[in-house]
Amino acid sequence: MEMIVVHLKNGEIAKGHSNDFSPEKAVFHLINMIDPLCTEEIRLDNLKAIFFVKDFRGDFLHVDSYDFSEAPVSGKHIIITFCDGEILFATSKTIYTNETGFFIYPIDPKANTIRAFVINSFIESIDIVG
Repeated sequence: MEMIVVHLKNGEIAKGHSNDFSPEKAVFHLINMIDPLCTEEIRLDNLKAIFFVKDFRGDFLHVDSYDFSEAPVSGKHIIITFCDGEILFATSKTIYTNETGFFIYPIDPKANTIRAFVINSFIESIDIVG
């Protein structure tokens, strides 16, 4: 199971694993990273984004690169601004603004995030670069 970090619209963060996340489903279950017998139902309409990460600790000393020249060649280079003011620099093969959300990939190859599923209802703007 993949490690995920869930960012809710209210600013709360939850960490764990899921074996039933699907962009097509309105809910999924987050298995607690400390107590695998404890699960929480997560509603997509309450989320900002779901981050699929390399590890739960991350590297707090790492500063993400915002240089698109380091980004993968495939996909559109985008800058996402969330309603809370956070800005992500990423690539995406498909931007589904008429769906619940879409997957993005960080432009920094050393980032802790492998990919993320961002929720359209919490996105203020998407700028395509280049």
